[in-house]
Amino acid sequence: MLKYVLGLLLLLPHLAMAGEARNVNFAAFQKVDKGFEFEAVVEGKFSDFIAAMRGSQILALAHTAGAIDGDVITLQTSVLRDESGNLGDFGIDCQLSFKDESVGSDPSYLLGGLCKVIQVGRGKNVRDTLFIPHTNIPDTSQGFDGWFMLDEDEKTGIAFYANVSVSE
Repeated sequence: MLKYVLGLLLLLPHLAMAGEARNVNFAAFQKVDKGFEFEAVVEGKFSDFIAAMRGSQILALAHTAGAIDGDVITLQTSVLRDESGNLGDFGIDCQLSFKDESVGSDPSYLLGGLCKVIQVGRGKNVRDTLFIPHTNIPDTSQGFDGWFMLDEDEKTGIAFYANVSVSE
């Protein structure tokens, strides 16, 4: 019985801090056109966002429903391949923490963490770990449809974007 009471006491501060759940939308793109430049803010609906990314290819797209303050969002996508007895690996692996710093009716959401970029094989040997500082991301339910860039790794030409929306 004591362990259940202790468990409840540990959980109570988190329940009290929990705000309204949000959907966290995250995307990663890589340049394919050397003249293409990523923009810090891309305004518009999802279709506008995708259209603005011409000159790049999508590496990952995630929609995480029901995120609350303190959640860690993980995303991994890669291609593993046997290349003449050696393992090739191309992809990204991210662990991002979601922060809700809203005060009253003034929403404020942050997303940041670590993303590993792996490009091993086919003549490449890139293993970068990017620290993405907590960055404000827009809440589309507040009248601004758009995506904010979290970070760009110029070495690999990969950019990370995010926004939040109301969880239904």
